[in-house]
Amino acid sequence: MNKKNIQSVYTSILSLICIGLILFTSACKRDYEAPLLVEPIYNGPNANITIAALKEKYSNVTDPKVIDEDLIIKALVTGNDVSGNIYKQLYIQDETGAINMGVDQNSIYTTFRAGQEVYVNLKGLSMVKYGGELQIGFTGTNANRIAWEIFQEHTKVSGWPNAANLSPLEVDLSKLDASMVNKLVIIKNVRFNNGGINAYAGGTATVSEVVKDANGKTLDVRNSNFSTFAKEILPKGKGTLVGILGRYNGGWQLFLRDKTDVIDFDGTDAGTTPTDPEAGEVIFNETFGDGTYPSGNRPKIADFTGFDMKSPVTYTEESGSADIRTATGISASVWFPANKDVTLKIAGIQTANKADLTLNYQLVPNIYNVGETTNLNAMKVKINGTNYTIPSTQVTINSTDDRNKYYTITIPNIAAAATSTIEFIMTGADNAFGFRLDNIKIASATAGSGSDNTIIVTK
Repeated sequence: MNKKNIQSVYTSILSLICIGLILFTSACKRDYEAPLLVEPIYNGPNANITIAALKEKYSNVTDPKVIDEDLIIKALVTGNDVSGNIYKQLYIQDETGAINMGVDQNSIYTTFRAGQEVYVNLKGLSMVKYGGELQIGFTGTNANRIAWEIFQEHTKVSGWPNAANLSPLEVDLSKLDASMVNKLVIIKNVRFNNGGINAYAGGTATVSEVVKDANGKTLDVRNSNFSTFAKEILPKGKGTLVGILGRYNGGWQLFLRDKTDVIDFDGTDAGTTPTDPEAGEVIFNETFGDGTYPSGNRPKIADFTGFDMKSPVTYTEESGSADIRTATGISASVWFPANKDVTLKIAGIQTANKADLTLNYQLVPNIYNVGETTNLNAMKVKINGTNYTIPSTQVTINSTDDRNKYYTITIPNIAAAATSTIEFIMTGADNAFGFRLDNIKIASATAGSGSDNTIIVTK
């Protein structure tokens, strides 16, 4: 057989093999049928405890505590890892409160979407305290997170997810409390300090970007470098944020779920003549900056360059004891150290031809341990040479929730002058723990509101 005939035989054999394989494959192949989508129905036990009651029941845990009772909660998913900004956490909320669950799994959002109703069988899971706040986890695992298989056994969905069922709680940064921890919130009229400059998370780690409201109160917005929007630039101007309000060792934080939580920022720069809708025209407003100190950490009054109000306003403190600093849960403020005589004098405030003037300022007493107590009238106030007596207001630490509380003092009907001077006076004998002074404002009161001379202290 010549070479040409041999090649022809090989070709025929190969053709027969290919035909056989095709016929065999066709015989074994089955048409794929997509499964029908059926709305999930939960058939397990009814819920028998609320989130608020669960947190109260385990409020005193320090180490992870295994739940040994048949406890079941019913809640809605409010936050997940859809954008990568929330990592291995699921946030759930009912009508009483909110809590997060540590889950050792990525892409949780594919099953547990925002607005999904869930039932969680808690028996066998653990209550864990992290950063001073309770969460649901699993004892002895990495970061006490629940393994995915165990999480699926304990957490069941009910019905289709519906994000329209979620109504964010509108909050005021000066009135945050423990009941809001881990809740879905909405915060209006805030500005990013680095809007138009920084990215959400431009480096290789999770970072905090500060937002400030119209009253100078600040909040850390935590942004992960793994989020889908990490490299985008922070918006300029004033707008609205939605997100999960967290707290870590007393410091409040906001976690954006995705980029749609950043709403209607107007792109403008901060205004030069702030106004307060409740108080009319604001003449003077000092927040002591955003915590960035070009002149060094904790600058003294004489060295600080970040005051909101510029010349002709001046700031002096002769003892050299006070400085500008921040603390956990507290924005930039003037620190009045314990057992020191300190007087902060602010002069050159233009109040000529203004009527119905009211002074507001905020104090944070530096008491920390349960049982510690101090009085807000330890700080004396003198305006244009007139001393004002602050009502006796005793403040006591009864629980950890009482730490770092802001108290607002309102002094109405202060006299106008061509240039006004305010002195905040603290004597060491009255100041055993230290105080922080923040958010000093002079505003013209709304019509008809300036007849009462009562000095008011509010929490």
